[in-house]
Amino acid sequence: MLVGFIEGEQARSWARRGRADRRAGILTCLVDFFGERSGQPRELLEHSWADEEYSGACYTGYFPPGVWTSFGDALREPIGRLHWAGTETATAWTSYMEGAVQSGERAADEVLDAS
Repeated sequence: MLVGFIEGEQARSWARRGRADRRAGILTCLVDFFGERSGQPRELLEHSWADEEYSGACYTGYFPPGVWTSFGDALREPIGRLHWAGTETATAWTSYMEGAVQSGERAADEVLDAS
């Protein structure tokens, strides 16, 4: 399985194109990177985060340069009995499922240690 993202102005531009045009563009890109065989996938799925009501049109939280490195610890610091979990609070793989799982395990360990 391969996962790719089209972001920013390019995402807005590609969103205005038809599904067949987007598919052709994606397959061309795959062939350029991985060779002819990759241009014939078993399945190709696409998802527009801009169509998601609660995500704010992105797959993760976004901070300007320096915020993660300067304040990242504050995102996961417990406040009283409240412990934070979620991909943006992960110490590795933020923005991805792996980060969400890692942060959930971390928060669960914190709760157990605080008991």
